[in-house]
Amino acid sequence: MPILLAFLAFPLMEIVLFVQLGGALGVFGTLLEIFASGALGIFLMRLEPYRNATDIRAALAQDRSPASPMAHSALRMIGALLLIVPGFLTDAIGLLLLIPALRMLALRRVVVQTQPRARDDIIDGDYTTEPDPDQDRLPPNPRQYRD
Repeated sequence: MPILLAFLAFPLMEIVLFVQLGGALGVFGTLLEIFASGALGIFLMRLEPYRNATDIRAALAQDRSPASPMAHSALRMIGALLLIVPGFLTDAIGLLLLIPALRMLALRRVVVQTQPRARDDIIDGDYTTEPDPDQDRLPPNPRQYRD
């Protein structure tokens, strides 16, 4: 039920913001904001793979896990995508995701494990081999008939 309410509330908030801010900015200002944020989002989205590769290389060169740079890259891509989607609320959320300090707050709860765990779930056991009951039903080996 809360997900359904979010799906209904989000577009309604966008409509309210379009009416309120569109009235204040005018038609030309609103269209300019929509196209400018879309162009910025496309620019950032095209730039992100290069930035991601640079960040991952730097982390690996310093013998750190590449998980944090990849998580930041994913949030930057989500922010760029939200900038492309028309709307004032999506643009605001997209711009917030581009701020490094806010990305750190968003990723604070994510725990990245950089050292392998000790395997204490090993089960010792014995085994025996038994002949295959379907062995007589298998077709003969074609290699044994070669000259």
